[in-house]
Formats: sequence, C-alpha cells, structure tokens
Amino acid sequence: MKILMFFLGLMLGGLLSTVVLCCFQINRVNSYEQEISKLKAQLADSEK
Repeated sequence: MKILMFFLGLMLGGLLSTVVLCCFQINRVNSYEQEISKLKAQLADSEK
C-alpha cells in the first residue's frame, strides 16, 4: 500500500510540475512574440 501511494504521489507531483512549467513557457513565448511585433512595427514606421 505504501508503494502504491508513493507512486501515486510521484505521478501527481510530476504532472503538476509539468503543467506549471508549461504555463511559464507559454507565458515566455507570448512575451517574446509581443516584443517581436513591437520591433516589427517600429521597423515599419522607420522605413516610411
């Protein structure tokens, strides 16, 4: 029974940490895309 609870906790902990890390990664990608869009707009404005 203890081994079952250990593996269950290990799986839930791994799943939770994966979800949290994916959320941070998605947030980082969104901020990079926002910065790229801003730089492209600045470049387009400077070419006019």
